[in-house]
Amino acid sequence: MERALVKRLYREETSLETVMLMEATQTKERIKITIPYQKAGILALEAHGLNDRCPLYSMFSQCVDALGAAFGVVVISCKKQVGASGAISLSQGGRTRWVDADVVELVAFALHSSIPIYVDRPDSLETQREGSPLRGAEVPSVFEAALEDILSPDAESGPASTDSTER
Repeated sequence: MERALVKRLYREETSLETVMLMEATQTKERIKITIPYQKAGILALEAHGLNDRCPLYSMFSQCVDALGAAFGVVVISCKKQVGASGAISLSQGGRTRWVDADVVELVAFALHSSIPIYVDRPDSLETQREGSPLRGAEVPSVFEAALEDILSPDAESGPASTDSTER
């Protein structure tokens, strides 16, 4: 799983499908996600700051905040046979829940609310690694290495100090 940004919306000339082009922030890999033509306007308006859903998004955010919860991240799962699906994390009282929703609506809300977007591709190397103690956990890959270091048995002794002066 890797954080990604929406780079472009376009219509493919050969298939006439509407495509949301995303780019992974670390690897710069480009990911094409086919979206319904009728919903492309939602993202186009949001990208230009013209979305008429601003009051709805604000009310939604305020309701979640009033319940003592907070939004975390949006995850878009890309599967070749099924297509793209999406979910948003919602944390409340130390528990995280995932709410499935329409990919276009989630991306528009994430863009509007500055919520990070992650793309999960089952065919990527990260999800195929065997033996990872965090396999199956809903943790973005950028944190996986740090968590493995913290959770490893060697971490109990703490990081080695390179500073010879005491404070």
